[in-house]
Amino acid sequence: MDISIDKEFHDLIPPLTKEEYETLERSIVNEGCRDAIVTWKSIVVDGHNRFEICQNHNKTFGTVEKEFGSREDVKVWIIRNQFGRRNLPAYERARLALKLEEIFRAKAKEHMSEGGGSGVSGHQNSDEAINTFDEIGKLSNLSHDTIRKVKVIEEKSTPEIKEKLRSGESSIHEAYQQVKKNELQQKREDKKKKEEVAEIPKDIKVLYGDFMVVGSEIPDNSVDLILTDPPYAREYLPQWEKLSLFAKRVLKPSGFLITYSGQLNFNEVIKILDNNLIYYWTFSLIHKGGNQLILARTILCGWKPILIYQKHPFKKLEFQVSDIIMGSGREKDTHEWQQAEDELATLITHFTNPGDIIVDPFAGSGTTVIACYRCKRKPIGIEIDEGNFNAIKNRITQIFGVKDDKGTNDWQ
Repeated sequence: MDISIDKEFHDLIPPLTKEEYETLERSIVNEGCRDAIVTWKSIVVDGHNRFEICQNHNKTFGTVEKEFGSREDVKVWIIRNQFGRRNLPAYERARLALKLEEIFRAKAKEHMSEGGGSGVSGHQNSDEAINTFDEIGKLSNLSHDTIRKVKVIEEKSTPEIKEKLRSGESSIHEAYQQVKKNELQQKREDKKKKEEVAEIPKDIKVLYGDFMVVGSEIPDNSVDLILTDPPYAREYLPQWEKLSLFAKRVLKPSGFLITYSGQLNFNEVIKILDNNLIYYWTFSLIHKGGNQLILARTILCGWKPILIYQKHPFKKLEFQVSDIIMGSGREKDTHEWQQAEDELATLITHFTNPGDIIVDPFAGSGTTVIACYRCKRKPIGIEIDEGNFNAIKNRITQIFGVKDDKGTNDWQ
């Protein structure tokens, strides 16, 4: 009898691991094929691996022919058989069960249109449509919720998430939560991209790109103040080196660089900025609403350093200022690193005069740009993320309600 493999049937079966396949192969080579190959119309429906091994090693095997009403009935039987014969992880069981989803849905529609009648083989008739996830959950011994989560994972997760599930590094719930988190982040990014890119007041400049590249438009020795909040993580330390070089070029003589900083890499930041600028002072921003736990040091942190650096030559401030700034609370509605506008306004008024040019090379949500404009300064914001860039322009337009006539870049 000529026996064949049907790819659709074969692909329903989860593959054996390398170790499982080698163990089966050794058993058949040494002891022969003890279990019969199950067929339907000369097509293998159970024993695909045994059939392949026997073919490769010229081993004889027995067959058992089964009768089924349709290909759909064969699929149901193959998957039920896998559930009964193999100790599959919950993720693989759910993936198997989901392969029956369309079959069950079709049967449910047939049942409803006929007002009753036969359902899927082995299931009792019902006056109600089959609840698909409940039915395939019963077959796989998994809950409706688990089936639903795995369906979402299969449709929307990355290969990396699926691989962690297969290897046991992640649970179904953890993978599902990561998928939903990624989905929410993607929605936010899509929303930013779809927002109409608005025109902004002509005294505000917002540039898109790396500040070392697009910032080349800004003439040397033309900026009164750089006020910014770079990312704090260690991998961003090279950005601080670029920032110091940028400040050295564009600041006017004795102009200031004021930058927020985290504390874990504070010593490294100091060393980097010292290479090109003069250390002036460190201000303390007192957190409002409680301390923040820094897990890496087991420290309850109640303040944030604000570094004040100056371009050569050194020059004292004309008026005395306090180095303590009381925080006005976290404003994170548009960006996770957003700083409060009132705090920024304090720094702006202490270190600049109306009409001065202020640059923020890490514009983020645009709060620095907005605070500068409210204080009657001329802000230049630079942002490398396209979504954030568009969001900044829209935010500025919504706040000030003015549309620009696309004025020229008059930096002086």
